Amino acid sequence: MGVSLNQIPRAEKRDIAKKLKDNLTARAVKGPPEPALDAYIDECAEVVDELDAHVTGNVLAEAERTARLAQLASADDAVDTWYRHIESYIDIEARRRTSPFALQAAAVHQAAFPDGLAHVDDPIADENRICRDALVILRSPEHAATLTAIELPSVWLEKWETALDKSDALLAEVEKARTDKRTHVGGGRDAETDWVELMVRLRRYVSSRAKRSETAKIQEGKVLLAPLLDAMAKLRAEAAARATRKGNEKQESPAEETTG
Repeated sequence: MGVSLNQIPRAEKRDIAKKLKDNLTARAVKGPPEPALDAYIDECAEVVDELDAHVTGNVLAEAERTARLAQLASADDAVDTWYRHIESYIDIEARRRTSPFALQAAAVHQAAFPDGLAHVDDPIADENRICRDALVILRSPEHAATLTAIELPSVWLEKWETALDKSDALLAEVEKARTDKRTHVGGGRDAETDWVELMVRLRRYVSSRAKRSETAKIQEGKVLLAPLLDAMAKLRAEAAARATRKGNEKQESPAEETTG
């Protein structure tokens, strides 16, 4: 059953390289010196560091992104809340039947919120931009007297701006964490390619260092490569099990069709 080194998960690739490095180091300490084989110790160490950096970095970047997404949801809720408060307040004032400021309030509402609350569920970046445009209009000198007359709390505008600032900052952090994750994913693929190439070379060297009659040396090679060989054996067993299940399913299907 054919399997590929590429099928081994990245974290497992790292762990295999660590174990191989430990095995090679123990053999080098025990001796005798074998420079060509011992050189693989440093190569294994390098690929372990590469994989570990990207495995760990990917996990940390994803954790950071998840945490920031939760905070962003809270910040967006605050933006939505003040959006609703302010839009609704001005809309209500514009609908008053006897207020001398109803027409002015309607003009402010049309200028700042021409679409009402239609953007409350827009993508965060789009909603924030629209809300900031509304905030600029509400703070313009031409509408100051009207907002004072209808007694719109000025602190609401401040709280809305604070919520927008926090939301935009968290949105930038989420995007950074997403970019970091993509960087680690891409870098990890390069490290995995290096790992596969190293494993191929190491297996070939270990296979070529002993004659068929040198059973002790052959056995030593199997022990040295055990972490890799065991992982490959596991892949083959899993592939065989899947093939067996598929074969059984195909045999059962015709039987089901002929019954009933």
